[in-house]
Amino acid sequence: MKGKEGEEAERVLQESITVVSKIKNEALRQDLLAVMGILAGGKYAAEVVYSMIRREMVMQSPVYQEWAKEERIEGRIEEAREAICKFMVRRFGADPDEITQKIGQISSLEILDKLMEELFAANTKEEAQNIVGNSTARLS
Repeated sequence: MKGKEGEEAERVLQESITVVSKIKNEALRQDLLAVMGILAGGKYAAEVVYSMIRREMVMQSPVYQEWAKEERIEGRIEEAREAICKFMVRRFGADPDEITQKIGQISSLEILDKLMEELFAANTKEEAQNIVGNSTARLS
């Protein structure tokens, strides 16, 4: 995909796609197309890359799908952390910096979901703080 000086991006990309399309292993072929799209995006105009390497070509890549899954999980973890912190501050008057630091230690979506459920049942600030403390203690 390097191309020669002055060679048109469309031609370089088309030749690269043609070579990759001959690979029999479908997963490898899709992964290579995804990587090619990423690398081409750093060298050629985005419009040219988008016109040659379609979204669905990249989306079928097992590597890309795994990355996307990881990103979705990370996004859900961040949303859960934010929701818990907002809840603690609003409902119990918790110190925002302190609760953010404590909740930030938790990287398991399962633990965060369980923590949220338990916090909804808490009636006092002390009870809520104990629930948070117990959740972070499980990490050690």
